[in-house]
Amino acid sequence: MDRQRDTGAPVRSGVAGREPSAPLGGLRVLDLSTGVAGQYCGKLLAAFGAECVLVEPPEGTATRRWGPSLEGSPADVRSTLFRHLNQGKTSLVVDPGAPVTGRALAARAATAHVVIHDRDRALPFPLDPTTIECAIAEFPDQGPYAAWRGNEMVHQALSGTMYMTGRPDREPLYGLGHRAYYACGTTACISVLSALHERRTSGLGQRVNTTVFESVAAIGQNFVSQYSYSKTYESRQRYPGFLALLECTDHWMVLFAIRNWEGLCSVFDLEELLDDERLATQSGRHHHWEEVTERLQERARTRTAAQLVDALQRQRISAEVVAPLHVLVGSPQWTARHLVRWAADGAGQREATLGPPFSIGDAPYAGVRPAPALDASDVSAASAAVRAGAWTSERWPIPRGGWPAVPVASSPTDTAAGRPPAPIAGHP
Repeated sequence: MDRQRDTGAPVRSGVAGREPSAPLGGLRVLDLSTGVAGQYCGKLLAAFGAECVLVEPPEGTATRRWGPSLEGSPADVRSTLFRHLNQGKTSLVVDPGAPVTGRALAARAATAHVVIHDRDRALPFPLDPTTIECAIAEFPDQGPYAAWRGNEMVHQALSGTMYMTGRPDREPLYGLGHRAYYACGTTACISVLSALHERRTSGLGQRVNTTVFESVAAIGQNFVSQYSYSKTYESRQRYPGFLALLECTDHWMVLFAIRNWEGLCSVFDLEELLDDERLATQSGRHHHWEEVTERLQERARTRTAAQLVDALQRQRISAEVVAPLHVLVGSPQWTARHLVRWAADGAGQREATLGPPFSIGDAPYAGVRPAPALDASDVSAASAAVRAGAWTSERWPIPRGGWPAVPVASSPTDTAAGRPPAPIAGHP
């Protein structure tokens, strides 16, 4: 296809003497996807300034009805998964029987920079030659799995992840959540940014194909390399090291005692083990580690996790509390990094949101607007523009030949860098 070129002036964040701007400010994204992977890709783009519009049928996108749910909240934003995947976006409801909304969608698509959609759903409009099309699918469209349908359990099984998880004397374990689909959404975001980077030179758009199957398979690259060189592979055998997961009076804790055997025995008041000739060497302790772990567990049941972790860390033994979420949210590390933030809109709606998974210099985090309601009477200017089929941002400039060199201000030195993290005060 002979695709036209798109030119304009560069806009950079972090330039000396200027206020930092959102790295993707002005980027227009149309999100027609219906699942976790595509909507998470759109969320990541919106988090750094892209204007992302979620296109939905009159009953709302499917993720609005997926659990878990917040009882007492409006039905259209009751799903916590939907809220997480769509913070920072606006919504465009498209009724197939209403030509006016179809025209609004076509007008949006004509000037969109990125269109995200499920590969098995054909786009109802043509794309501009400069548009990046991101097609999300369960499996590649070539190969024996091309016609398969998948879910989280299937992808964990096919990737080898499930085979390696669990005890050797039990069945493989299935990890909960949407890990495979978040991996695919992250892959899709990286792929879209790569295509946008290439477009700075060529001025042309292209189709990006991202599948859940290949995204999860890529995570296990190191295991594939291991097998190709040594014909060995990971399994559910006992961890070949001095690892112990212990239940304390309040929470679980984990430790890895590769060094300081004397310190370990002292913390757990097990000095008698120092006189056991079977445990006098590393190999002896490794051979009898299950027996040692049983003794450690006896003592752990009489102490809090915070007490043991603090004492072990003072002995330079790796240890940490297996912390529940309410402890993590209030911890000094989460607080210092602003991992939990509050999103608010013009109508006073507020909801908790996680901060960005990465940062770009001192650029602001733009994903602090609640997930959009389905109600078409939303009074925000952005929603009004969505219903009218107009974008609120100027067209994102993509200069021919790439960006010119611009001096970027260096960030001030962080004097706290390299310091060990402060222990969580008062581990419960």
